[in-house]
Amino acid sequence: MVANLTQTLSLLITANHILDYYSVVTGYGHISVRNPLNNSTFFMTGNGVPPALVRSPEDLDEFYLEDASPATERSLNPMSTSERFIHQALLKRFPSVQSVVHSHSRAVVPFGIGGVPFQPTYHLAGGFIGAEAPVFEIADHYTPNDTQNLLVNKPRFGQALATTFLTPAHNTTTPNDVPAAPDHNLVLQRGHGFTTTGASIPQAVYRAVYTTWNAEVQASAITINDAAAPNRGVRYIAQRELLDTAALDDGAYPRDWMLWAAQVGVNPLYKNDLGDAAIPEPVTTGAGG
Repeated sequence: MVANLTQTLSLLITANHILDYYSVVTGYGHISVRNPLNNSTFFMTGNGVPPALVRSPEDLDEFYLEDASPATERSLNPMSTSERFIHQALLKRFPSVQSVVHSHSRAVVPFGIGGVPFQPTYHLAGGFIGAEAPVFEIADHYTPNDTQNLLVNKPRFGQALATTFLTPAHNTTTPNDVPAAPDHNLVLQRGHGFTTTGASIPQAVYRAVYTTWNAEVQASAITINDAAAPNRGVRYIAQRELLDTAALDDGAYPRDWMLWAAQVGVNPLYKNDLGDAAIPEPVTTGAGG
């Protein structure tokens, strides 16, 4: 993780633009990062500004990691995201996670509601998706008095979502025994979208973009297979291949980031008042199941 705040926030601004460019986010959706100078807070898309139009630190919110309360007066803005609890819960529970992306991608939503498991279809997505992405069912956590609008806008919803990033074996352990890294890098949210994590901003963005692309490829493969005669079934990435493609997830994203940053850098829609920033070295996370 970079230790320079300006560099970190520059990366965060560019990340918002890349996620918009590739339709991972629209006017909604967000990305967060730990404060490299103060581990008790995190920054994220906020202040009521759509990701495409984020251009300066004033367009970002800062919250406390402990309870997601605003760390600055600016973050008291009522337009600030109500779903900061997604980011707070994951960053608090998993020390290895440095960045979180939440998306409402139309390509991914069907896999959270259609009964078809979300599985890796090609090598650039296999390493981080794992054998199958779990689906978070927020309805299991509603009380009769809750507003049931599918938003993760309360601490207990965020905590429940973070738990979905663990395997059942880890879900039964005490909090002190929870691993530093999540067992899953990606969780779908029924009727809502998905959330993914990374050991850096570029890795989280890489995983978010390739999640949407994997959804498109999987949907196309299912359609083609259904039209085939005879029907042979869709062949997904095998278990050994999942293990061996994990290295691509850990090391391939800098090349994509270089291209993506250049693309948004010349697009007049996107402006970054902090200028370009070099990305940190790839970090192996160890997650991917």
